Amino acid sequence: MHTFHPGPPDGSPVSRQGASPVSSWLLSYPTFRDALQREETDLVALPSYARLPVLVRMTEAATASSNLLTDLGGVRASYIELSTPCVAQVLRNHLSRGANRSESADEVSDELETLRSIFPAARVPLVARPPCLLSPGAGFFLEGWARFLAYWSRNDRTIPMLAVDWQSLYGRLTDGLPRSSSSVTRFQRSPACIE
Repeated sequence: MHTFHPGPPDGSPVSRQGASPVSSWLLSYPTFRDALQREETDLVALPSYARLPVLVRMTEAATASSNLLTDLGGVRASYIELSTPCVAQVLRNHLSRGANRSESADEVSDELETLRSIFPAARVPLVARPPCLLSPGAGFFLEGWARFLAYWSRNDRTIPMLAVDWQSLYGRLTDGLPRSSSSVTRFQRSPACIE
């Protein structure tokens, strides 16, 4: 995987002049859209360590098997690794904009530094690092704050992140299921899944 720096989120469906149009599912990920677009692929094409957090989030651990993966062909995803200082700066900007508080960017930065200093760095693997799941829309991480803080406190050079077409994924998981209560409860609907 490549390391990219995110472009400015301009809100347009075309990320750069002369670039191909952005896939519709990527429009809900404005913060890192340019980098995500360059690495867009099929979810099943990703290495297992990259897709496992998605499968665990959507299903019970017992059902996150290879049988499930064969049914997920065509679900779009994008796995990227961005430089840690870049992600930290975007995160600071995001927190200072969305906090609706009177804190300055320096105070938000101090909060991140405090979290960094107290969060244990040894809770994530050095290789085959699971990604932080990006949240579609106005959020930042759907899941992965702890991973981000662990990678950051360990001084990793990059932060692995994953964006997924959650609507398509949820549709695939529920298509063709009998509507009995036992089969419906197997799947835990993510707040990011919209019908």
